[in-house]
Amino acid sequence: MENQALDIKDYLHIVKRRIKFLLIPFIAITLLSILLAVLLPSVYKSTSTILIEEQEIPSELVRSTVTTFADQRIQIISQRIMTRSNLMEIINKFDLYAAARKNKTQEQILDKMRKSIQVESISADVIGRNGSATSVTIAFTLSFFYESATVAQKVANELTTLFLNENIKSRTQSAEHTTLFLSEEARRLKEKIQQIQAKLATFKENNFNQLPEISRLNQQELTSLINQQINLDSQERSLQERRFYLEGQLAQIDPNTMATGADGLRVLDMKDRLKLLQAQYPSAQASYSANHPDVIKMKREIESLQKEIGSNSDLNDLNAELTQKKAELTALQKQYSAKHPDIARLRKQIDTLQRSMLDLKQSDKIKSGLEADNPAYITLRAQLEGINTEFKSLTYSREQLKSRIEVLRASLRQSPLVEKDYLDLVQELDNTNLRYREVTAREMEAQISQQLEVERKGERFSLIDPPLEPEKPVSPNRIAILFLGFIFAIAAGIGSVVLAEMMDTAIYSEKSIFAILGQPPLATIPYLESKNESELRINQQKLLVIGSFAAIILAVALFHFLIMPLDIFWYKLLRVTGLN
Repeated sequence: MENQALDIKDYLHIVKRRIKFLLIPFIAITLLSILLAVLLPSVYKSTSTILIEEQEIPSELVRSTVTTFADQRIQIISQRIMTRSNLMEIINKFDLYAAARKNKTQEQILDKMRKSIQVESISADVIGRNGSATSVTIAFTLSFFYESATVAQKVANELTTLFLNENIKSRTQSAEHTTLFLSEEARRLKEKIQQIQAKLATFKENNFNQLPEISRLNQQELTSLINQQINLDSQERSLQERRFYLEGQLAQIDPNTMATGADGLRVLDMKDRLKLLQAQYPSAQASYSANHPDVIKMKREIESLQKEIGSNSDLNDLNAELTQKKAELTALQKQYSAKHPDIARLRKQIDTLQRSMLDLKQSDKIKSGLEADNPAYITLRAQLEGINTEFKSLTYSREQLKSRIEVLRASLRQSPLVEKDYLDLVQELDNTNLRYREVTAREMEAQISQQLEVERKGERFSLIDPPLEPEKPVSPNRIAILFLGFIFAIAAGIGSVVLAEMMDTAIYSEKSIFAILGQPPLATIPYLESKNESELRINQQKLLVIGSFAAIILAVALFHFLIMPLDIFWYKLLRVTGLN
């Protein structure tokens, strides 16, 4: 008992003792793997290869409106093809999954078909313009898996046709939609431009004088009008001085100095007449009495002339004072502005003197019924009247200038606000025009790109390897199933034996006693089988053999009638083993 490790004999005893735990899992799993390898339907794969060809015309000359990458476009087309309607049409056309459609829902059938379609990209490393290597999709494969090789080839061909047609359709529609969008955008921008132009025209019409370009002209005109106003002020001062001078001259000239009577003698003025009468009056008093009519007449005439001369003296004094005030006003206007207090005071004094002279003339009736006949007086008066006319003209011109200046200044005050709105409209119009030109240019490019897609000169899918009818199935791998089933059967049998041995608490050898007690037994008595036990064991073995054969025959019969006829099963088995 020195060596307590289990040897080969111990293992053989364990196997012999647990032979049922070893054979039952082994036989069951082996039969199951054989059934799986034989009964699993063959799945065939039909594959087509589609090449992604580049655009024939250089992209620098004509740019395509389809900007998606190849992988992205392949996925999009896949989703469009594998819709419910398309797949159901293919299923009905080729009568796919006839048995499954009897007991499965439509969604399950569609999901099964989607899993049977496989799209794989084929990439290649290319050198880009920057010198770096990039992976580019140059082609892709489209595969369909089905239990029938012929049907798999037909469905793969149908899917390939759908892929090619959908690519052409999607690229053409994309180009058309781009062109339509840009055309609509160009039309909308054109309408917007017309609206802005109409709005701008109305704005110009309502604010013509406040527009920036007109404001510059208004500023120039205002400067010119101010200069004209300055010239008018200068002319007015000159005329004022001239009028003051003529009024002073007229005040010193007798309008009737050169008048003659009916006898042809010169008619004396009031001063000369007064002097003559005053000279004759003493002689008349000496010659006649005080009550003489001639003396009384002469006296009355002298008194009347003295009164008249007195009134004229007052008028002359007023006129002289008025002339002096006007001269002072002219001198001050050269030094101060029109609002200076001294100038305002002198103007009030001048107005007062003029009203006083007018009242004096009206009250005393200085003007005589005789028309002035002094040529110098007439000339000066005509010049004075001309100056007065010029004054009226200057006054009218000044009023016109003043009114126009006020209008221009009001326009210039409003110009900044109007200019802001005007510039906003102009900027909006310029931006819209720029956007319209850009959209129009892009619309022309889109039309060229659309023609490129219509003529199939752009990037396209080309079928380089059509789907063929597969000769061998791709699944299931029956040899692998049998091999793995055999390995798993052995492992399951050994595992069952180990598990049964670990759970059994009985003692079958001296080594077990030594392991428990630490001491070997004194003696070992072998088991002596009685006659009845021997007969019972033999009967049990016979029953086990008979039952096994009966179970095998029943299983074969059930398999033949319920699952598959035995001749077909034998043929498939031969194909699996490679013997046929």
